[in-house]
Amino acid sequence: MVPDLRLVRYFVTVGEEGNVTRAAERLHIAQPSLSAALKQLEQQLGVTLLERSGRGIALTPAGELLLVRGRELLDQARAVADEVRGRGGAAAARLRLGLSPTARYEVGPALLGACATAAPAAMLYTREDTTGALLQDVANGRLDLAVTFCAATAPAGVELLPLVDAPAIAHVPAGHRLAGRSTVTLDDLSEETILVAASRDSGGFSDRVLGAFAAAGIRPATRVDPYPDLGLQAVREGLGVVIYVRGAFPPEVAGSAFVPLDPPLTLPFHLAWRDGSRTAAVDAVIEVARGLAA
Repeated sequence: MVPDLRLVRYFVTVGEEGNVTRAAERLHIAQPSLSAALKQLEQQLGVTLLERSGRGIALTPAGELLLVRGRELLDQARAVADEVRGRGGAAAARLRLGLSPTARYEVGPALLGACATAAPAAMLYTREDTTGALLQDVANGRLDLAVTFCAATAPAGVELLPLVDAPAIAHVPAGHRLAGRSTVTLDDLSEETILVAASRDSGGFSDRVLGAFAAAGIRPATRVDPYPDLGLQAVREGLGVVIYVRGAFPPEVAGSAFVPLDPPLTLPFHLAWRDGSRTAAVDAVIEVARGLAA
C-alpha cells in the first residue's frame, strides 16, 4: 500500500523533533491523534518505524530510511504542486524564511521588498534565529530558505549564495572616547574589551572579528555578551565594544554611536537553501537574491 503523504509528513516531523509531544505541538494536532497516525503509517508500510521506551523514541533502521526518503518525497510533492500551480496561473506558494537578527533592518527588508516586486507569488513567512540554528533548520527541512550572517560552514546538503559583504562598525556608548571619530582602526580598539557571541551558533561572527584582530597582531580582551540583543544593553552598561554591521540596529539608537572601521572590515550575509528542495517558488527567491548580490 502506498502511504498517505500526510502520514509521511507527520512521521518526518517526529523524526526531526525526536519527540512525539514536540512534534504534535509543531504540527498543531493532539498527541494521541499523532500517535494514532504513526501506527496507521506503520500498518500501511508493514514495518516498525519507531521504538518506544518510556517517554523517548528511537528510529528503527526502516524509520531512519523513511526519514531521509520521506523528506525527499515531501520536497518532490511540493515541487510538483508548485509546477502545476504555475501552469494553471496560480503560482502562489508559502515559503518559510529564516532571518539572522543582524539582517533585521537592511538585508532582510531589502530581500523581502525585492521579492514582493519580482516574485510576488512567493509568500514569505519569516522568523529569526542564530545563524547556526537557521542552517540546521534549513538542513532538516524546517525552513525553506534563510538569510545567514558570517556563516562559518554549511551543513551537508545546504547551499550558500553570497548576498552582501556589509562594512563593519564599532558600536560604542555615545560618551565613549571614540564616539566622535569619523573612523576607527583595530589598533584604536586594542585596549577595549570586545564583546563576542555567547552561542557557538554565532561562532562564525566571533571567529571572523577576532581573526581580523589577530591578522593585525592584536589580541584584545574579550567578554561574552550576556544579553541576546546584539550587544545593545552590554554597550550601554559599559561592558565592552561590539563590532557588527550598521544594518543590525535601528536608524536611531539613543546612547549609542556607530563608527566605521578603517581599513574596512566586511562581514558576509548569505542566502541558504537545501540542495534537492528547489521548487519554483524557492528558485524565484534565489533569482531575486542573485539580483541583489550582483
